[in-house]
Amino acid sequence: MRLHRLLLLALVVVIPASAVAAAMNASRWTTYANARFGTTADYPADLFTRRDPPPENGDGVSMHTADNRATLTIFGHYNVENDTPAAYFERIVEKNGITYKQITATYYVASGVRGANIFYERCNFRKGDMATVDCFELSYPAAEKAAWDVIVTRISKSLRAGKGID
Repeated sequence: MRLHRLLLLALVVVIPASAVAAAMNASRWTTYANARFGTTADYPADLFTRRDPPPENGDGVSMHTADNRATLTIFGHYNVENDTPAAYFERIVEKNGITYKQITATYYVASGVRGANIFYERCNFRKGDMATVDCFELSYPAAEKAAWDVIVTRISKSLRAGKGID
């Protein structure tokens, strides 16, 4: 009986993670492009199927998986304080739960755990134009970390600045 319970528990944990991994491998990736700031990033459109209403200022998009387990936000904004990535990180980023951070002259990355979710955020500061910042934030179940690692990596590598209308 105890073995049966352990197997059942293992299935409950493994099935969602393997379902996410299968969905990620089969997902149709597309590129989000923000007209205002020119921020672009690839994301799995088959996985993030629900979008919040767009913000009035047109700075980005927030989307969710159908079951609301994961949230992805991609946006650009003005760097009104003309912060370096390090100064911005210290001034703006919520430090609660951070277990990993990397700060360079052109970007910062922060990741960690809050509640039952892993969060990952990256902001790129445009070279030669510190007036704008391009970012994404992703939150997903910590129990599915291995399955989500592929998505985090691809989105992070695809985050770019383009030419916006402002």
